[in-house]
Amino acid sequence: MITRQCWALCLFLLGSGIAGAEEQSIRVSRVENTGSELRLEVRQAPLKQVLDKIAGDTGLLIHYSVLPEGLITATCVGTTLKQVMECLLDRKADLVFRYPRGLSGGVSQSQPKEVWVLRTKSEPPPQAANSSVYNTMVTQQPVMQKTTGAQTDTERTAADQTNALIERARSKDPVDRANAISGLLTAGKAGDASIRTVLEEALLDNYANVRAQAISSLALREGNGANAELQVALYDSDAAVRLMAVESMGNNAALLQQAVTDSDATVRELAKMRLESLSNTTSAE
Repeated sequence: MITRQCWALCLFLLGSGIAGAEEQSIRVSRVENTGSELRLEVRQAPLKQVLDKIAGDTGLLIHYSVLPEGLITATCVGTTLKQVMECLLDRKADLVFRYPRGLSGGVSQSQPKEVWVLRTKSEPPPQAANSSVYNTMVTQQPVMQKTTGAQTDTERTAADQTNALIERARSKDPVDRANAISGLLTAGKAGDASIRTVLEEALLDNYANVRAQAISSLALREGNGANAELQVALYDSDAAVRLMAVESMGNNAALLQQAVTDSDATVRELAKMRLESLSNTTSAE
């Protein structure tokens, strides 16, 4: 019997010299004669474009919030979309899959129907002050600062970027709103009241993805200060928002216990996983 394997070659390119050698390409194909069904080949492409390509070619519904920036080169082969997705992210994010119901009423484990790419593990914690936009794949050189009165040039630039994100967070385009709210995760200073106000407004948005982004950014910025909002998010009508709330509540056992009784199986499963992880950590101590 041929052993079916999922393998990866994921190179996050840091140097512009290598980056310029290849043209961008994304290809999803089926391999008929190797015992594997799916093959993903990526050359110099942003992760967002790769996920959108997979969704478009396979019908898999992919939900994501903040994604690493930069270009990816990867080759992944697997018998299932789950294997290909795990290969692509290379353990750099938490993935939660939803499977369709089988003929017997049980959950079919063949191909997933939906996947949530939850907070990437390479993301930094919220900065205490004056954090710049985080880039997981490009190392930026220090910027020379020139003091001009009460603010440095860098501080003024950061303030302008924050204001631009706040303006975009109120855009008429829900996709633009969601992207801006994701960017507010690391924008501005800790405790910035204007950012909190925008995120609280977004929790009432008509679009579930905007609400999901908002609860994620608010919880990561405010910590325990967002517990009330997390509690409310657990009663959101959309499972994706509730799932993001569970992902964002850290080690809050009381809230996780609430999520264990959620009407959605995926939300319950993630809450159980988090409680088990929390219990194992406590036991080890």
